[in-house]
Amino acid sequence: MVNKREVLANVLDKTGCNRILQRVGGWNGLLVLNYHRIGQPEDSLFDRPLWSATVEAFEEQIRYLSLNFDIVTISDMSHVLKSKSGRHLMVTFDDGYLDNYEFAYPILKSHGCPATFFLTSGFLDRTATAWWDEIAWMVCSSKKSKIEADAWHDYVLTFDEPDRNLVIHHLISVYKSLPADQTEDFLNGLADSTGSGRCPTEILGNEWMSWDMVREMDGAGMSIGGHTVSHPILSTLDAETLEFEIGHCKQRIEQELGSPISAFSYPVGSRTAFNDETKACLKRHGIQHAFSYYGGFQSSGETDLFDLPRVAIETDVSMSRFRTVTALPQWYSQKYQSSEAIL
Repeated sequence: MVNKREVLANVLDKTGCNRILQRVGGWNGLLVLNYHRIGQPEDSLFDRPLWSATVEAFEEQIRYLSLNFDIVTISDMSHVLKSKSGRHLMVTFDDGYLDNYEFAYPILKSHGCPATFFLTSGFLDRTATAWWDEIAWMVCSSKKSKIEADAWHDYVLTFDEPDRNLVIHHLISVYKSLPADQTEDFLNGLADSTGSGRCPTEILGNEWMSWDMVREMDGAGMSIGGHTVSHPILSTLDAETLEFEIGHCKQRIEQELGSPISAFSYPVGSRTAFNDETKACLKRHGIQHAFSYYGGFQSSGETDLFDLPRVAIETDVSMSRFRTVTALPQWYSQKYQSSEAIL
């Protein structure tokens, strides 16, 4: 199975078309690349597709960006979005994983490449857990070969061995579809049906940066933004919970940094993950820019400051494809599904 976009990316890269497009400038605007985790996921019991690149791949990507683009951060946004020309690129990270500090930050610093880190404050405070990682842990830790039908799915889920990734992906999708007041019941039910129980908080807690690490990165020129307290899907929340997730996240980050933040990224980030009420809440709390996560790039012209698009960088993005995304974001920045293929 060969992916059509990958084939075209290889052709453009090998024929030198990407280099020509980089020199002549095939687009104007803002292209935002988003990462989650850096490193090797093979031995992890957590959500493996969340790893965006190996250390080696990330270094190659950042080296390429630093040599070919004007890399911007949140402090540059007002100027960049008003500009009618120029190719501006932003590197962002979501959640606040420890490997962002251990692996990504040294590479970014060594190449003089600033990045923006959107933090889930409850993860750093150890008051919340990453539900997607807990789902993966429960499935990977289960001694069973399947999950029987229950209130959440009316059919048997047979584990796809050895990684069980398809079942994990399915269960994460189920979680995303639930009203906020049902998600905890779903996790408790999965703990029972897998026989794994809930993931111990000390295991999940070791995955996150400390506030001292965040302050170090902030002082070194990295930008910091908010990503809620517990990473819920904001469009599913009642008004009081929405206020807490946005307001307390912003308050905690500012408390730790000693300075205000003005940017936010939406958990999950799909078109249905946020709405007008979400945007209004962000504005009330002084947020000026908010980032989605369903693909696309911001061309010069009219801009929704509370729906700035980002492109997902994932481990199956080859360097040829990476160069093509940055050369032709108008073609390659839409949300990419690795299952898209030609027969």
